[in-house]
Amino acid sequence: MSPRRASRSPDPPDPPEAARIGLEGLDAGPIERAFRVEAPGESLGALPLPFEYVDVEVEVRRADGAAIRARGTLGAQAVAECRRCLEPTRIRVRAGWDALYRPPGRVAPGEEGVWALDAGSGELDLAGPIREELWVNAPAWVECSRDCPGLCPTCGERLAARDCCGPPPEPDARWAALEGLGGGSEGGSESDIP
Repeated sequence: MSPRRASRSPDPPDPPEAARIGLEGLDAGPIERAFRVEAPGESLGALPLPFEYVDVEVEVRRADGAAIRARGTLGAQAVAECRRCLEPTRIRVRAGWDALYRPPGRVAPGEEGVWALDAGSGELDLAGPIREELWVNAPAWVECSRDCPGLCPTCGERLAARDCCGPPPEPDARWAALEGLGGGSEGGSESDIP
């Protein structure tokens, strides 16, 4: 009996670009799409947080001349450490966005919200505007709550979970010269200015 040959399944097709929209049919009217970008760090480039996904809704329409306008909303979710207690914290970002695409010769350097349009490709690459909105709208500091007490400087325990049971930290001798400055007498003002 001869060994069976494993049947080889055909190679899967290349996945479509995550943030591209085909422009076929745009002359007949606006194109509306809703899609999810999975693994946005790979398909959109460097992002401020480790986003799990980005949901995008977009309307694409002709603007003046050869320009195309894309407007929409995005919603993204990430999990990152709280900067105070280091606990995993879920972050959600929602934003509206607006991008104008023009032929490369009509895009001025540093012009905000304007992107180069490769007319020959037949697609609109939305990665740049989406990435930009994520950078602008992501929080600068991740905190699990506004009143997070953080970690104990002595034992490293989360202070929200329990109080520190270790000894208080030793005072730093370098600050001893400042003791007594800035505190006035309890009964009156610090100085009597006429």
